[in-house]
Amino acid sequence: MDHNPKPLLDQFQRTVGEVVRDDPGAREVMADMGINHCCGAHLTLGEAAGAAGVPLDALLDALSRRRERPAALRDVPEARQVHLDVRADIARGGEPFVRIMTAVRSLGIGAVLVVRAPFEPVPLYDVLGKRGFAHWTERRAADDWSIWFYRGAAPATGNAPTPPVGDGRGDRSVLDVRGLEPPEPMVRVLQVIEWLTPGAELEVRHDRRPTFLYPQLEERGFVHETDEPEPGLVRIRIRRGESR
Repeated sequence: MDHNPKPLLDQFQRTVGEVVRDDPGAREVMADMGINHCCGAHLTLGEAAGAAGVPLDALLDALSRRRERPAALRDVPEARQVHLDVRADIARGGEPFVRIMTAVRSLGIGAVLVVRAPFEPVPLYDVLGKRGFAHWTERRAADDWSIWFYRGAAPATGNAPTPPVGDGRGDRSVLDVRGLEPPEPMVRVLQVIEWLTPGAELEVRHDRRPTFLYPQLEERGFVHETDEPEPGLVRIRIRRGESR
């Protein structure tokens, strides 16, 4: 198969950071080859391949194949594609996480979910990966992304949520989600509350009252209190409800 080598050869002088910026999925390809995106973002592909002891042509070929749609998605008929555009939700300052998870739960056998968003919703990869979904990402423009979620991946078990930062009391932790784009604040909160033990409390520091988060907490058996101690700071205290 022709992988259109000329553009790939032109990437020889592109940096790792530039390649990942244009194709976020390239991060996984490089990680598999021992190339660290965080520490090596400034390196050219040629330099990064040399440092990792990987033949450059093998790296370029892997990046080329990465851009191809996975075989599992090539023949999915339109009738089995569930398209969910959350760009308007996010533009209004909403949290589309609930809509996305509702769509996931309603997927029929052989169906795929295509989420359209103004940025790459990286937190969803971990959340849905734990539910057995793989993903394929298309970057249409800087503010236009399509992410295809499809079944077939083994549920992820190695990426447990990171525990929140403690404040020194031992029974209280703090999670600051100010400045994060939806749906990342809700995703992080729902991941972190899994760490809460009975009697412990999580303090979430937010830019605004997360109205879509509250029913998700209550559904999971958590109680919450919200106040606004100062302009620009909404504080939500969360703890497990008493067992009945």
